[in-house]
Amino acid sequence: MPRSGYDSALVAVVGLLVGAVIWTVADVAYDDPAAGRAQPGPVCPHEGIRVTAGPVNPAMGLRAMDLTLENCGTRAYRVQGYPEIRLLDRDQRHVTGVSVLHGSAGIATVGGFDEPPNAVTPAPGERASAGLLWRNTTGFGGAAHVPYLTVEARSGALPVLLSPDGGLDLGTTGRLGVGPWRSSTSTTGSGGGTP
Repeated sequence: MPRSGYDSALVAVVGLLVGAVIWTVADVAYDDPAAGRAQPGPVCPHEGIRVTAGPVNPAMGLRAMDLTLENCGTRAYRVQGYPEIRLLDRDQRHVTGVSVLHGSAGIATVGGFDEPPNAVTPAPGERASAGLLWRNTTGFGGAAHVPYLTVEARSGALPVLLSPDGGLDLGTTGRLGVGPWRSSTSTTGSGGGTP
């Protein structure tokens, strides 16, 4: 074999061996349930709570969405009243021209939205929920579409940035109703359920 052919063959064999080693290392570096290594779950934020947005429930122009507060910490977490909501545009700047109001705000009569707020204290692993309510009615002017919102579980809490699937299509009504925090029957690790 000429020298250049030998060098090419040697490079090819070394390349295959190095590639096999890299491929093996890559296989080991990823989650392998058969080897007993499980992917860790989401990290619990420092404050000990996780706030998530449920799916938007559209019904003939009336929209509703649940917010879920999960206590993923080690101590009870007390909330009272309403979550503090701030609406953000696609550049995550404050949306003007929309009032965020407590209760149903005359948008519709929906159970739970106009009940007086009470203190709710989810223990570790428990949940609380609050609802958002709006109408996607358009009249004059530009319709408001809100792809992001921040939620403060209670006054002074760290705001959580949420991006609900499809955003909030607020139309031109200029109102978003926020229901009070309420106890949720679901707990983490219970196999699911809708809060």
